Amino acid sequence: MTAYAEAKRLIAELLDIEDQLMANELEMLHSLRDKYAEPITLDPFDVTALNVMMRNIEIRRGYDFDPKRDGGRVIDLPRDTGGKPD
Repeated sequence: MTAYAEAKRLIAELLDIEDQLMANELEMLHSLRDKYAEPITLDPFDVTALNVMMRNIEIRRGYDFDPKRDGGRVIDLPRDTGGKPD
């Protein structure tokens, strides 16, 4: 039950700062909030995901990064066409 309480604490903490989450993190947070509305056995992956979200927020604080502005960025690299033109 201690692990469940810790997960609920992380969920609540993240919900308080959800404006700092990327779109995919926000979607996952809401899914986990709904999943753990009632006490059930924790999936270790879910606890890891919550901790990663917290860590990501801390990392982004050190950069000029706005989740609302920069979240949809796509890396567009040239594709290898095997020497043939596109």
